[in-house]
Amino acid sequence: MRTARRVLARFVAPAATALLAAVVAAPVASAAPARAAAEVCDHSCIDGVRAATHTGYDRVVFDLGAGALPQVTSRTSTDGTYYPPSGQAETVAIAGSSYLFLDFSPARIGDYAETNPLVKPFALPTVKGVEFLYEQHAQPEFAITLNGPVSRYNVFTLTQPNRVVVDIYR
Repeated sequence: MRTARRVLARFVAPAATALLAAVVAAPVASAAPARAAAEVCDHSCIDGVRAATHTGYDRVVFDLGAGALPQVTSRTSTDGTYYPPSGQAETVAIAGSSYLFLDFSPARIGDYAETNPLVKPFALPTVKGVEFLYEQHAQPEFAITLNGPVSRYNVFTLTQPNRVVVDIYR
């Protein structure tokens, strides 16, 4: 009897433990698709914004995810007032002497709000900051706060990687 216990303790118990560990660690089949690590948007995702100064102009770059490039419409303002979906007038958070508003269509902010500040200040000669204002019907709107009047600017897209570039001239 004692020998049987020793054999059981020496061989069967470790084998049972290994079998139990294998069953617990085995992957479980699921009908749900595996979730990708990267965000998924039904249009281009706006992943981030950055800015830098260059000789004669400041550049703001909106980094985009994969997908078709959005159309970008722009308008300028001297008072920073915009109208979100509520219809009530609001003002851009970073005060400046002029503003450049950008509408991306179609696009999504994806997880932009979780990975980027909604108001991002910059200490550049022309660009004071960029603010995400709202998104409605796959059309996010951003405001760029400027030092001085908008004299000239150029909005264009680049690929590999996808991005929207705004050059604001001094």
